[in-house]
Amino acid sequence: MKLVYFKAERYRSLKEFEVKIDDFMVLLGENNCGKSNFFYALDLFLSATIKGVNNDSYFNRETDEPIVITARFDQLTDAEMEKLSPWTVGGTLTVSKEYTIDESGKVAPNYYALMSMPEEPWLNEDFENYNDRDLVSQLPIAEFIPGSGRITRELYKRAVIQFKEQYADRINYRIERRQNPAGYKTVLDGYLPKLYLVEAVREVTEETKTSSTAFLGKLMGVVISRIAQFNPAFQQLKEAVSNIQKVIEGETPGEKIAEISELEGNIKAALSMWDVEVNVTVDPPDVDHVFQLGTRVELDDGLCTAPECKGHGLQRSLIFALMRVWAAESKRQIGADTDVIRERSNIFAFEEPELFLHPQVCRATYEALKKISATDQIFLCTHSPNFANMDDYRSIALIRKVSRIDGTKAVKVSDDLFENDEECKKRFNMIQFFNPDRNEVFFARKVALLEGATEKAAIPVVARRLGIFDHSISLIDCNGKFNLTLYM
Repeated sequence: MKLVYFKAERYRSLKEFEVKIDDFMVLLGENNCGKSNFFYALDLFLSATIKGVNNDSYFNRETDEPIVITARFDQLTDAEMEKLSPWTVGGTLTVSKEYTIDESGKVAPNYYALMSMPEEPWLNEDFENYNDRDLVSQLPIAEFIPGSGRITRELYKRAVIQFKEQYADRINYRIERRQNPAGYKTVLDGYLPKLYLVEAVREVTEETKTSSTAFLGKLMGVVISRIAQFNPAFQQLKEAVSNIQKVIEGETPGEKIAEISELEGNIKAALSMWDVEVNVTVDPPDVDHVFQLGTRVELDDGLCTAPECKGHGLQRSLIFALMRVWAAESKRQIGADTDVIRERSNIFAFEEPELFLHPQVCRATYEALKKISATDQIFLCTHSPNFANMDDYRSIALIRKVSRIDGTKAVKVSDDLFENDEECKKRFNMIQFFNPDRNEVFFARKVALLEGATEKAAIPVVARRLGIFDHSISLIDCNGKFNLTLYM
């Protein structure tokens, strides 16, 4: 399942924000323009809770209208289609959540789905008059209803299924947005993609824990699962631990090891006034869990220490590395065992991945994340020209806060910039003309396009002498006057 469209209404600065989604996306924009709010809205939508929703979550704190978040997904797997087909239209899943808040601050979510519904109301499983035998007997569905007895909801649902199977060519459908479709929360919330948000300020200790939410914990879970499945020595260890329990517990109460029996007797004697029996049992440790809890990462750069003792750049690179290896190991696990079906896809979102990283490491990180996007969607928001690659211009989304009234908007190019003009495309070589210096064009409020290096050197000098120098204007060297129109 892949996210292909996202819309947020009245959430923080996102009054009416919508954007087409690619597998790999780079969000560029000024500070405080709303890039992070897109991530937070996505996190809120994909989580099963209403965490963090309060008066401040509403655009300009206007709580009269609900927050509405809508997402569209395609490329559903066979397993996903089997579970989610009632909510799909043409193989595409479009679902919404609305969040209303009352005067006491209590938040209530409502669920919506775009569904293909039969035009005849009696062909809907939630037909209100399903138990009215006089009415149902006059409908075409009557042939699938028993001639006597009470018509239950389940009986009517089965009849609808039978009618649809036998008379599929007679049924006309309409696309309808349905509120609270049955099973949304219990089924859909468990199948929508899982979002992993790495915020700009993220402690490496959080990701090197062995909890189920940390990348190291997830990675160890995959590795241990493979060990348990394929390693005979590991199986023998688990069996040995189980045998230790049998030695301690015995096959019957009378066979329990003497030291444990003596302990039970001593406790029982101390509780004599209560007239109770005492039974001390020893459960064997979960070998998988013990192995995982005892795992830690150390980095040796001449001095072997825990990651938190290293520089911030290495710490952040370790977080990316754990994520990359976990994603690769997950695919390997699925590939090695055809019975394994990953029911939830992943979305990785990174705030300012360039933090603490050298330019060369930024470029390597960009390429590594782009490779992962072939299987798991990757979203980045950045202030670094090193993460704005014009080879991937369709992946770039400019995020702008238009005004306090209109809120945050997204601008994105989906079409070919050159409209099949191969000569123009050849002249405007993306790799040659856009480098980190010229990529500043994407981060600027105002841009001055200059013929060449001479103008780029001279204009700041003249501007300073005239007292009109402005840091907010980016000077872009177009490498020749004939390229000015191409840059425009």
